[in-house]
Amino acid sequence: MKMNEKAVSEAIGFILILGIVISGIGLVTLYGYPVLVKEQSNTDVRNMERAMIIIQNDMKSLCYKNVPYKETSLQVSGGTLEVIGATDGATPKFSISADGSEPVEFSPGALVYRSDRGNEVITLENGAVMTRQEGSAGSAMLAEPRWFYDNSTKTFVIYIMKITTNDLMAKSGMATVRMSLDTPSTLPIDNPGTVTVTYNDPSAHYSTAWRNYLTSPTVGMKQEEGFLNTYKIPNVDKLVIKEYEIEILGI
Repeated sequence: MKMNEKAVSEAIGFILILGIVISGIGLVTLYGYPVLVKEQSNTDVRNMERAMIIIQNDMKSLCYKNVPYKETSLQVSGGTLEVIGATDGATPKFSISADGSEPVEFSPGALVYRSDRGNEVITLENGAVMTRQEGSAGSAMLAEPRWFYDNSTKTFVIYIMKITTNDLMAKSGMATVRMSLDTPSTLPIDNPGTVTVTYNDPSAHYSTAWRNYLTSPTVGMKQEEGFLNTYKIPNVDKLVIKEYEIEILGI
Protein backbone atom coordinates (compact mmCIF):
# COMPACT_ATOMS: atom_id res chain seq x y z
CA MET A 1 0.00 0.00 0.00
CA LYS A 2 1.52 3.33 -1.10
CA MET A 3 1.54 6.20 1.50
CA ASN A 4 0.29 9.71 0.59
CA GLU A 5 3.15 12.17 1.31
CA LYS A 6 1.26 15.41 0.48
CA ALA A 7 0.48 16.13 4.15
CA VAL A 8 4.12 15.63 5.10
CA SER A 9 5.22 18.13 2.45
CA GLU A 10 2.75 20.74 3.70
CA ALA A 11 3.92 20.23 7.28
CA ILE A 12 7.56 20.68 6.27
CA GLY A 13 6.69 23.83 4.33
CA PHE A 14 4.78 25.25 7.31
CA ILE A 15 7.74 24.56 9.62
CA LEU A 16 10.15 26.24 7.18
CA ILE A 17 7.94 29.32 6.85
CA LEU A 18 7.48 29.49 10.64
CA GLY A 19 11.22 29.21 11.10
CA ILE A 20 11.84 32.06 8.66
CA VAL A 21 9.26 34.25 10.42
CA ILE A 22 10.75 33.54 13.86
CA SER A 23 14.26 34.20 12.54
CA GLY A 24 13.10 37.49 11.05
CA ILE A 25 11.50 38.56 14.34
CA GLY A 26 14.69 37.59 16.16
CA LEU A 27 16.86 39.63 13.80
CA VAL A 28 14.59 42.66 14.13
CA THR A 29 14.64 42.32 17.92
CA LEU A 30 18.40 41.83 18.02
CA TYR A 31 19.42 44.62 15.64
CA GLY A 32 16.39 46.84 15.10
CA TYR A 33 15.09 47.37 18.63
CA PRO A 34 18.34 48.86 20.03
CA VAL A 35 18.36 51.28 17.08
CA LEU A 36 14.77 52.31 17.84
CA VAL A 37 15.62 52.81 21.54
CA LYS A 38 18.69 54.87 20.60
CA GLU A 39 16.67 57.04 18.22
CA GLN A 40 14.01 57.59 20.90
CA SER A 41 16.73 58.53 23.40
CA ASN A 42 18.27 60.98 20.91
CA THR A 43 14.84 62.53 20.33
CA ASP A 44 14.26 62.94 24.07
CA VAL A 45 17.68 64.55 24.52
CA ARG A 46 17.15 66.98 21.60
CA ASN A 47 13.77 67.96 23.06
CA MET A 48 15.33 68.59 26.47
CA GLU A 49 18.11 70.68 24.92
CA ARG A 50 15.47 72.92 23.37
CA ALA A 51 13.50 72.98 26.65
CA MET A 52 16.58 74.02 28.64
CA ILE A 53 17.28 76.86 26.20
CA ILE A 54 13.66 78.01 26.60
CA ILE A 55 14.11 78.02 30.40
CA GLN A 56 17.37 79.92 29.94
CA ASN A 57 15.53 82.57 27.89
CA ASP A 58 12.85 82.82 30.59
CA MET A 59 15.58 83.37 33.18
CA LYS A 60 17.02 86.13 31.00
CA SER A 61 13.57 87.73 30.91
CA LEU A 62 13.47 87.65 34.71
CA CYS A 63 16.94 89.16 35.02
CA TYR A 64 17.17 91.65 32.18
CA LYS A 65 13.54 92.65 31.54
CA ASN A 66 12.40 93.02 35.16
CA VAL A 67 9.72 90.34 34.78
CA PRO A 68 8.90 89.22 38.35
CA TYR A 69 7.60 85.72 37.58
CA LYS A 70 7.84 83.14 34.79
CA GLU A 71 6.68 79.60 34.29
CA THR A 72 7.58 77.11 31.58
CA SER A 73 5.70 73.90 30.77
CA LEU A 74 7.71 71.07 29.25
CA GLN A 75 7.70 67.33 28.71
CA VAL A 76 10.53 65.59 30.56
CA SER A 77 10.79 62.36 28.54
CA GLY A 78 13.28 59.55 28.95
CA GLY A 79 14.92 61.01 32.02
CA THR A 80 14.63 63.16 35.14
CA LEU A 81 14.86 66.92 35.68
CA GLU A 82 16.43 67.89 39.00
CA VAL A 83 16.81 71.23 40.77
CA ILE A 84 20.05 71.79 42.73
CA GLY A 85 20.01 74.89 44.90
CA ALA A 86 22.99 77.21 45.25
CA THR A 87 23.12 76.54 49.00
CA ASP A 88 23.24 72.75 48.61
CA GLY A 89 26.99 72.76 48.02
CA ALA A 90 26.59 70.24 45.20
CA THR A 91 27.52 72.53 42.31
CA PRO A 92 30.85 74.13 41.31
CA LYS A 93 31.94 77.54 42.64
CA PHE A 94 33.06 80.67 40.84
CA SER A 95 35.58 83.08 42.29
CA ILE A 96 35.95 86.56 40.78
CA SER A 97 38.68 88.91 41.99
CA ALA A 98 40.44 92.11 40.99
CA ASP A 99 43.74 93.65 42.02
CA GLY A 100 43.58 94.76 45.64
CA SER A 101 40.01 93.59 46.32
CA GLU A 102 38.44 90.64 48.10
CA PRO A 103 37.24 87.88 45.76
CA VAL A 104 33.53 87.43 45.10
CA GLU A 105 32.68 83.74 45.49
CA PHE A 106 29.37 82.08 44.69
CA SER A 107 27.82 78.71 43.89
CA PRO A 108 25.32 79.06 41.02
CA GLY A 109 23.06 76.05 41.60
CA ALA A 110 21.73 74.24 38.54
CA LEU A 111 18.90 72.57 36.67
CA VAL A 112 20.08 69.09 35.61
CA TYR A 113 18.50 66.59 33.19
CA ARG A 114 19.80 63.01 33.19
CA SER A 115 18.73 60.57 30.49
CA ASP A 116 17.44 57.15 31.60
CA ARG A 117 18.16 55.51 28.23
CA GLY A 118 21.60 56.97 27.55
CA ASN A 119 24.54 58.78 29.11
CA GLU A 120 23.54 62.32 28.24
CA VAL A 121 23.42 65.01 30.94
CA ILE A 122 22.16 68.54 30.20
CA THR A 123 22.76 71.30 32.74
CA LEU A 124 21.64 74.90 33.07
CA GLU A 125 24.28 76.58 35.25
CA ASN A 126 24.94 80.29 35.77
CA GLY A 127 22.99 81.20 32.64
CA ALA A 128 24.73 78.62 30.40
CA VAL A 129 23.20 75.47 28.91
CA MET A 130 25.81 72.71 28.69
CA THR A 131 25.92 69.03 27.79
CA ARG A 132 28.20 66.10 28.58
CA GLN A 133 28.32 62.31 28.58
CA GLU A 134 28.10 60.58 31.95
CA GLY A 135 31.37 58.82 32.72
CA SER A 136 33.28 60.57 29.91
CA ALA A 137 35.58 63.56 29.91
CA GLY A 138 34.69 66.74 28.06
CA SER A 139 31.67 69.00 27.75
CA ALA A 140 30.16 71.53 25.36
CA MET A 141 28.17 74.74 25.76
CA LEU A 142 24.88 74.73 23.85
CA ALA A 143 23.81 78.26 24.81
CA GLU A 144 26.13 80.89 26.26
CA PRO A 145 25.58 83.19 29.26
CA ARG A 146 25.77 86.97 28.98
CA TRP A 147 29.29 87.93 30.01
CA PHE A 148 31.17 90.38 27.79
CA TYR A 149 34.22 92.60 27.60
CA ASP A 150 34.13 95.94 25.78
CA ASN A 151 37.57 96.67 24.31
CA SER A 152 36.83 100.32 23.58
CA THR A 153 35.93 101.23 27.18
CA LYS A 154 37.83 98.33 28.80
CA THR A 155 34.70 97.40 30.73
CA PHE A 156 34.16 93.83 31.86
CA VAL A 157 30.55 92.88 32.74
CA ILE A 158 29.86 89.62 34.58
CA TYR A 159 26.34 88.33 35.21
CA ILE A 160 25.81 85.96 38.13
CA MET A 161 22.62 83.88 37.97
CA LYS A 162 22.06 81.86 41.14
CA ILE A 163 19.34 79.19 41.34
CA THR A 164 17.82 78.70 44.78
CA THR A 165 15.09 76.44 46.09
CA ASN A 166 13.56 75.62 49.46
CA ASP A 167 12.86 71.96 48.69
CA LEU A 168 14.47 69.04 46.87
CA MET A 169 12.85 68.79 43.44
CA ALA A 170 12.97 66.18 40.69
CA LYS A 171 10.40 65.41 38.00
CA SER A 172 9.70 63.14 35.04
CA GLY A 173 6.82 63.47 32.59
CA MET A 174 4.94 66.76 32.36
CA ALA A 175 6.58 69.53 34.38
CA THR A 176 6.00 73.24 34.91
CA VAL A 177 9.08 75.17 36.02
CA ARG A 178 7.87 78.10 38.14
CA MET A 179 10.42 80.73 39.08
CA SER A 180 10.64 84.21 40.51
CA LEU A 181 13.36 86.84 40.81
CA ASP A 182 14.63 88.20 44.11
CA THR A 183 16.08 91.72 44.36
CA PRO A 184 19.17 91.93 42.11
CA SER A 185 22.39 93.63 43.16
CA THR A 186 25.19 95.41 41.29
CA LEU A 187 28.83 95.65 42.35
CA PRO A 188 30.88 98.13 40.28
CA ILE A 189 34.66 98.15 40.75
CA ASP A 190 36.66 101.01 39.22
CA ASN A 191 40.24 100.45 38.05
CA PRO A 192 40.30 96.73 38.88
CA GLY A 193 43.45 96.15 36.81
CA THR A 194 43.70 92.41 36.23
CA VAL A 195 40.47 90.47 36.70
CA THR A 196 40.75 86.81 37.65
CA VAL A 197 37.98 84.22 37.33
CA THR A 198 38.40 80.77 38.85
CA TYR A 199 35.99 77.92 38.19
CA ASN A 200 36.24 75.44 41.06
CA ASP A 201 34.73 72.13 39.97
CA PRO A 202 36.18 69.05 41.72
CA SER A 203 34.33 66.74 39.34
CA ALA A 204 35.55 68.71 36.27
CA HIS A 205 32.27 67.96 34.51
CA TYR A 206 31.98 71.33 32.77
CA SER A 207 35.50 72.71 33.02
CA THR A 208 36.04 72.30 29.27
CA ALA A 209 32.83 74.14 28.37
CA TRP A 210 33.64 77.08 30.63
CA ARG A 211 37.26 77.20 29.44
CA ASN A 212 36.16 77.41 25.81
CA TYR A 213 33.69 80.16 26.65
CA LEU A 214 35.92 82.31 28.88
CA THR A 215 38.79 82.17 26.38
CA SER A 216 36.51 82.89 23.40
CA PRO A 217 36.58 86.30 21.63
CA THR A 218 33.31 87.24 23.42
CA VAL A 219 35.03 87.32 26.82
CA GLY A 220 38.69 87.34 25.80
CA MET A 221 40.27 85.90 28.93
CA LYS A 222 43.51 83.91 28.96
CA GLN A 223 44.11 80.74 30.90
CA GLU A 224 46.71 81.26 33.60
CA GLU A 225 49.79 79.19 32.95
CA GLY A 226 49.99 76.20 35.27
CA PHE A 227 46.34 76.48 36.40
CA LEU A 228 43.62 74.53 34.59
CA ASN A 229 40.60 76.54 35.74
CA THR A 230 41.96 80.04 36.38
CA TYR A 231 41.53 82.78 33.77
CA LYS A 232 42.77 86.39 33.67
CA ILE A 233 42.18 89.55 31.68
CA PRO A 234 44.55 92.51 32.25
CA ASN A 235 44.19 96.28 32.01
CA VAL A 236 40.48 96.45 32.85
CA ASP A 237 39.28 99.97 33.69
CA LYS A 238 35.88 98.98 35.10
CA LEU A 239 34.43 95.71 36.39
CA VAL A 240 30.67 95.33 36.86
CA ILE A 241 29.32 92.25 38.65
CA LYS A 242 25.54 91.92 38.49
CA GLU A 243 23.99 89.24 40.69
CA TYR A 244 20.53 87.77 40.17
CA GLU A 245 18.95 85.22 42.48
CA ILE A 246 16.28 83.07 40.84
CA GLU A 247 14.08 81.01 43.12
CA ILE A 248 12.56 77.84 41.67
CA LEU A 249 9.12 77.62 43.28
CA GLY A 250 8.19 74.25 41.79
CA ILE A 251 8.46 71.92 38.82
